[in-house]
Amino acid sequence: MSPSFAAELAASSTVSAGRWTAWGSPVVSDALRKLGKAFQSLEGGFSAVDPSSRIAGPAFTVRCYPGATWALEQALELAAPGEVLIVDAGGRPDVIAMGALMSQRAKVRGLAGAVIDGAVRDVGEIRAVGFPVFSRYVCPRAGTHAEIGEWQTTICCGRTPVSPGDWIVADESGVVVIPSDSVESVAFEAAKIAEFEHRFASALEVGLPLAEAANLARQ
Repeated sequence: MSPSFAAELAASSTVSAGRWTAWGSPVVSDALRKLGKAFQSLEGGFSAVDPSSRIAGPAFTVRCYPGATWALEQALELAAPGEVLIVDAGGRPDVIAMGALMSQRAKVRGLAGAVIDGAVRDVGEIRAVGFPVFSRYVCPRAGTHAEIGEWQTTICCGRTPVSPGDWIVADESGVVVIPSDSVESVAFEAAKIAEFEHRFASALEVGLPLAEAANLARQ
């Protein structure tokens, strides 16, 4: 582990969002698995409206009745800057939970991004707004404003439990949930894995076979 990272963590007991996004979801998933938490990645099928999106931050959880956008609209005002909206919208493909105007409000409020187990629309406008949104589906059909939903409770998103304050890391490879009581230990493992992979890649660049490159990287 690099001395700079060890010093950063010792000084603050926190890891910056930029550090998590630099490691990326595969490294974080591997770190979780090494710590015995192998089922912390949302199942496949979630993708970013803008493929270049990379987000990390503590979860602000939302449970919406399928197609009812009211709960998420309230969450836009309740969540703190830097938090990630992570939304159980019933996994429905045929009604949306979020669109461009909600994304614009989320960006103005300084939220880090949104992960929607359901559908979104206005994808071109969301890209133009520049707010990172990951969703299972895209659909043009509007939802309703029925006042049904809840916030900051344990939800299930992508068949993965998420509690308020868990850390979310999302990028083009997928979405990972870090339990709030494991953030520091996962960070230490992720730092070690990232350094190993850097050495491994460097050995491959000079022409070594996979097995030899891996052995050299372990030294």
